[in-house]
This record gives sequence, structure tokens and C-alpha cells, in this order.
Amino acid sequence: MGAGKSLKAAEDVFVALLVIGLTGILFLIIYGNLSGNLGFAAGTAGYNNTEAVINNLTAGATQFFSFSNVWFILTAVTVLIGIVIGVIALVRKTGGSSSFSG
Repeated sequence: MGAGKSLKAAEDVFVALLVIGLTGILFLIIYGNLSGNLGFAAGTAGYNNTEAVINNLTAGATQFFSFSNVWFILTAVTVLIGIVIGVIALVRKTGGSSSFSG
């Protein structure tokens, strides 16, 4: 798989996730606007279940982004380890010879 194909695959995945996310946001906007007119009566099982689903969805997204600093730190550490491994491999490949004269 070439670089162009992998970039195209990554782009396709990103677009798919974007479409899913925008569809979800659109659903929440439409449901929020219509829920006063077409929703369940307050206090019924349907209303309580619907509110529970909405609360779970928003709480999950909020909790995910509250841990985003952890994700960024793990990504940064992984990238740094990759850089160090790359430098070590490059030095071993060139035989460790130094062009500095002292």
C-alpha cells in the first residue's frame, strides 16, 4: 500500500466519521427543536428513557474530551519514542562515525 493509497484511506475514514458526527448533531438539533411538540409527555417511561439516552450521549462525549490531555500526552510520548528510535537506527546505520573534529 503506497503513501497515496494510505492517505486516501485515512481521508475516507475521516470523512465517514465527520458524516456520522454531523448526522448525530443534526439529529440532536432536530430532536431538541421538536421534542416540545412531538416528544413524550413529562414523567412517562418514554420521556425518561429518551432523556437517559441523551444524557448518556452527552456525558460520554464530555468525559472523552475531559481526558483529551491524557490522549495528547500519550501521543506525544509515543512520537518522542519514535524519534529516539529513528535517531538510534540512523546512527547505527551510519556506523556511529562522527564528522566533528575536535
